[in-house]
Amino acid sequence: MIVVVAALAAAILACAGAVAFITLGPDGDRDAGRVSGTSAPPSQQQDRSQERERTSPEPRPTVTVTEPRTAVPGQPGESAADANFLELIAADGIVAPDDWAIEAGRATCGQDYASAREYLTDGGLYDHHVQTFLDDWMITHGGC
Repeated sequence: MIVVVAALAAAILACAGAVAFITLGPDGDRDAGRVSGTSAPPSQQQDRSQERERTSPEPRPTVTVTEPRTAVPGQPGESAADANFLELIAADGIVAPDDWAIEAGRATCGQDYASAREYLTDGGLYDHHVQTFLDDWMITHGGC
């Protein structure tokens, strides 16, 4: 009789252990009241929707369109060639203050590429714009 009671107690404990094992969620919560196959409680559904919002793609960059400049000298000492140069670099997507661009064009004209590149990139020009800047200066000013 003692053997039967011990076997029955062992069976009950085994069943209780199996139930506890099955009710543990895959992420480790102990949600014993939830029936297998049903949807998650509202708090977990909200967490998942917030996760989707946080993983949304990054915003796309905005495109700025630069209005073309007219080829008329705007400041004293600025020639028509300077105005044409400013118009060309703006059309090529190079954004720089007019006075700096003209000063940099004069300063880099006739220099080797490495020195001109260093001067222009130190002034804030992107590396991929250096050759275009130099070419635009040569085109509009006919050399140095």
